[in-house]
Amino acid sequence: MPTTSGLSFYQTDATTSQAITYGFDVLSAGDITVISVASNGAQAVLTLDTDYTLDIDTKTVTCTASSWTNLPNHPDIYPTSDIRIYRTTSILPSIDFKSGAVLSEGDLDNAYKQGLFAAQEMTEDAALTGAGVQSVTSGSIEAGAVTGDKIAAGAVDTLQLANASVDNTKLQPGAVNQLNLQASSINTASLALGAVTHDRLAADAVETDNIKDANVTQAKVVKASKANMEGQSATDGVVTPDVLKHSPLVPRCYGSVSLATTSDTSFSNSYNVASVSANGVERTITFSEDLSSPADYVVLATVTGAGAGFDAPSIVSKSTTGFTVDFNNGANSGRGIDFVVFGSTFA
Repeated sequence: MPTTSGLSFYQTDATTSQAITYGFDVLSAGDITVISVASNGAQAVLTLDTDYTLDIDTKTVTCTASSWTNLPNHPDIYPTSDIRIYRTTSILPSIDFKSGAVLSEGDLDNAYKQGLFAAQEMTEDAALTGAGVQSVTSGSIEAGAVTGDKIAAGAVDTLQLANASVDNTKLQPGAVNQLNLQASSINTASLALGAVTHDRLAADAVETDNIKDANVTQAKVVKASKANMEGQSATDGVVTPDVLKHSPLVPRCYGSVSLATTSDTSFSNSYNVASVSANGVERTITFSEDLSSPADYVVLATVTGAGAGFDAPSIVSKSTTGFTVDFNNGANSGRGIDFVVFGSTFA
């Protein structure tokens, strides 16, 4: 639009020079407001010393950017079409006359100009509100006068909030929920250490892909108990080495004993064998870990070594601490007995 001006405003094309001279009078620098106006009528209030500088003596505002159409602090507003500079004079009394006081020319002029300027601004719609009413500046509003019920729904958006102005102290408990969060807006840096606890996880939220390799240890799983293993229970539980030995399908003891001589007590390839004692061709195997009482386990034994027609070895006694096996054919080099124990559980 072409340049327009009045007694309280000046509007010109945004492609004009960086310095714009507005020409009208003001009572103070704080009464000057500069806005960018888009071709569709949208407005954005510019910030003194950020978007522009002001020289009240020469009545000049100067853009701090390379041009008024390229304002780096307002990347999200509509492209600027015009720049409007206008005056918003406070309607609060600026001079308090006292009885008997000397009336100075300056006080009288300022009191008169305040009323005149305010009338001009309203008549000319200086703030370009479209209603013939100038905008209310911060100087016209008492501290605390603007409360929540005075603000229309949706009136405060991103453009009205200063950077970092909304912090934790400004948020009510529970105010930020899933609907207020953009997709992927919360990342690792947004979470305090220990912030994600068990009660914050939905059922089945953690699956295989969320677990690092080797991160699930025995301490992190529910293990099958001794009773589960003994009774072959269907109860859920992980079988670990310390409870596996209680399964009825696992040998309680095994090994090989030598019959090279009647006094040979050597043994090998053993599990749960503490010692072997000899009495002629009898061998008594003592367990490293006792079996439970009663001694209702089964011993399977076979003869090893050269020769033919050997009698089968016989189990002559059993107890919770061990058992005795007898071989009738006598001792000889290379002979021995292999055995395995099944049945009763560990104590």
